[in-house]
Amino acid sequence: MSAHHRHFAGIFIMSMLPALSSGCGRKAGASSDGDLPQPVQDLPQGLVIPDGSPMRTRVKVEAIASRPVHHELNVPATAEADPAKMAKISPPLPGRVVKLLVRLGEAVKQGAPLFTLDSPDLVAAQTDYLKARSAEAQANRAVARQKDLVEHGIGAKRELEQAETERDLAHSELERAGTRLRLLGMDLGQVGRPLQVRAPVSGRIIDLATTSGEYQNDPAAVLMTVADLSTIWVTANVPEKDIQRVSIGDEALIDFSAYPGERLHGQVQFIGEVLAPETRSVKVRIELENPRGRLKPGMFARVTLRGKESPELLVPPAALVVRADKSYLFVEKAPWTFERRAVEVGDALPEGTCIVRGLAAGERIVTANTIVFP
Repeated sequence: MSAHHRHFAGIFIMSMLPALSSGCGRKAGASSDGDLPQPVQDLPQGLVIPDGSPMRTRVKVEAIASRPVHHELNVPATAEADPAKMAKISPPLPGRVVKLLVRLGEAVKQGAPLFTLDSPDLVAAQTDYLKARSAEAQANRAVARQKDLVEHGIGAKRELEQAETERDLAHSELERAGTRLRLLGMDLGQVGRPLQVRAPVSGRIIDLATTSGEYQNDPAAVLMTVADLSTIWVTANVPEKDIQRVSIGDEALIDFSAYPGERLHGQVQFIGEVLAPETRSVKVRIELENPRGRLKPGMFARVTLRGKESPELLVPPAALVVRADKSYLFVEKAPWTFERRAVEVGDALPEGTCIVRGLAAGERIVTANTIVFP
């Protein structure tokens, strides 16, 4: 381009700048807030969507009615043997296991012998019993002899009374010695033999920690555990804040980690009376039938507790606005006039979010496009 042409182009551009500037200024003014109506106006009477605002066709307003819903609570749980059908067997006194009569996993009936135990204390108790039995027999003979003498006019009545007193004392001593043996589990007809420790409940040997020949001197040591696992407890740990939502008889859905995709059904049968201070939770127990023994004590599970139906106010999640850790709804005070109201929310359910406080049944709220409100 020649110098002449460049000079002409420069003059043309400079002459057009005022016009372009003027045109741009008019366009900005046309789109300013002063020329277009606000979609929502913040007025003393409330938040108003004015006539002609396109928001009237976009904002959805609905009346909220109370409706019955089931509250669900999902908590961790563990399978346990029923305490009423389980017994931990300890040695009744220090001694040596003479013979083990059962094996791990074996089924036993109540009263069946588990093992035999020999002990110096047992020998002493048996000796005391035998001495007391002999003393009673001797006292009975003495009474019979004195009676015979009195009947024939030879003996004195005072001596008969003395013999009867000694007989009563001997009988009391025999009862004491016999009671001691019975408390140890000894059948009085087997005095002189090792002690047979018997099963206090029917079930299976689920734990075995001794063998023949072992000497046991700790009365608190658990030698074996007998448990009836035809039914088991599923013990759920319910947080303190949620225990008010659980009642006896509530439906319980149990999912075991060992059997994914398989859900079992039960009912709440027991709610603990004591709060665990470490976890701030209460134990809730559900009984399950276990005929095939698939459920083992110690298995982990998740329990969904379904409470009884209760009336609730449910709002769509889109209706809630959260600002500074507080939840708000836009409630209609008059046609197209709204107030921003703080509410307390409860459970988030598939049907919606429960409003605990701040909203009454029948009130109309904005349920869509709440983002347009300041």
